[in-house]
Amino acid sequence: MARVLGLVFALSWGQGGATAQVLHRSPQAREALAQLAYDLGEAHALHRLCAGPTDATWYTRMQQLEAQEAADESFRRRLVESFNAGFSAGGSEFPTCTPQSRAAERTIAARGAALARQLAADPG
Repeated sequence: MARVLGLVFALSWGQGGATAQVLHRSPQAREALAQLAYDLGEAHALHRLCAGPTDATWYTRMQQLEAQEAADESFRRRLVESFNAGFSAGGSEFPTCTPQSRAAERTIAARGAALARQLAADPG
């Protein structure tokens, strides 16, 4: 449980650490993780609009998620594909930094944090 809570804090606050042993998740938890990867990708695209193309805030969190949760190569690819799909969606919805793109990033970050809390409560 402590390791899962560490994931929540790492994703929420951007604090990484040594990679713990990978969890083996239920199909439902894997779906939630794929959605979380999508949200991270979408937030990454939106954040870069305002912070600049070299910003890696959400990408770093995706790397932490991948290190923590990719129990096998197939699932790792699924997480990466979900992140990339979210990145594409975020970039196509808002082509420039606006108050609306910032609000969308906050909404997506809140959705991702809720997923992380859900996974922490029921690591499945």
